[in-house]
Amino acid sequence: MSLRRVWVLFNSRNKEFYRDPGSLGWIFIFPIVMVIGFGYLFKVGESSTFKVAVVQTQFESSTFEEVAIPSLEEALKKLEFHALDLVIAPNDYYINESSPKSKLAEAVFLKETLPLVSEKTKHIIPGQRVTYVDWLFPGIIATNVLWMALWGVGWVIVRQRKIGVLKRLKASPVKPVEYLAAQALSRMVVMAFSGVFVFALGHLIRPFHTEGSYLTLFFIYMLGCFALSSIGLVAAARLDNEELVNGILNFMTYPMMFLSEVWFSLEGSPEWVKQTAHVMPLWHMVKGMREVMSEGATLAQLSPHIAVLAGIGIFCLFLGGYLFRWTKD
Repeated sequence: MSLRRVWVLFNSRNKEFYRDPGSLGWIFIFPIVMVIGFGYLFKVGESSTFKVAVVQTQFESSTFEEVAIPSLEEALKKLEFHALDLVIAPNDYYINESSPKSKLAEAVFLKETLPLVSEKTKHIIPGQRVTYVDWLFPGIIATNVLWMALWGVGWVIVRQRKIGVLKRLKASPVKPVEYLAAQALSRMVVMAFSGVFVFALGHLIRPFHTEGSYLTLFFIYMLGCFALSSIGLVAAARLDNEELVNGILNFMTYPMMFLSEVWFSLEGSPEWVKQTAHVMPLWHMVKGMREVMSEGATLAQLSPHIAVLAGIGIFCLFLGGYLFRWTKD
């Protein structure tokens, strides 16, 4: 493997990218527009449905969406980080003092259960106020990575195969591993700069509180970039039809976007939906970033997410290299 050839291909791919104003605008400006737009469109407490965990007791209401939580400890943790609005136990109920929606849920709960309220003791769970935009921001960054990784790696390789670029490279001393390494490294560098830029500008426009380390946040972000880029390599290993690869990439992209808690929480969803989401790299990336920003999670606490992202990335990287062909034949 020649590092000099990798460097030449790496520079070539970078120049191809930053000389395209459309790509630059999409990657750097679109996420910021999304943050600003959602900041104005969504307000905490607008929803008429409240998520409530009922632990070891019974409570029925059309106003509340009951979420199955096995233990009180887990329910209180979700309440602290705004995944729930209210927790009801046999003799107690819990609210989050920093959540306007939780306080509104308490008012509705008291109105509906006025004869029973004297039997339950109120508990206030301290928590930092988290707006929808705070919760959404990691998902926007991760979605931006999803598009950059799959289309910036997978679609570009297919296009170069179709127009004959890879056929010319096949006749050169360049080896497949060198070409793939240059493509992956180029995209990783772009995503690194994009992530830092979007986070910094978004934080400047609308400050986000980050409980954990910025280095930990950047690490889980880059690991997600690596996993998603490797999937792009597999998708583009042999295809030379842009329409077909568009369909395949869309088939992979949309389920990940909707099942990875980018736009909304999966609390209350069927168990099979949650289990499906847990095998998706985007879910682990989004969840890991949220845990760092909201809960101050450390690398040790993120180890399940790290293991899945690293495993998917390494497996797909080797699989993409094994399946790769310069031409379709």
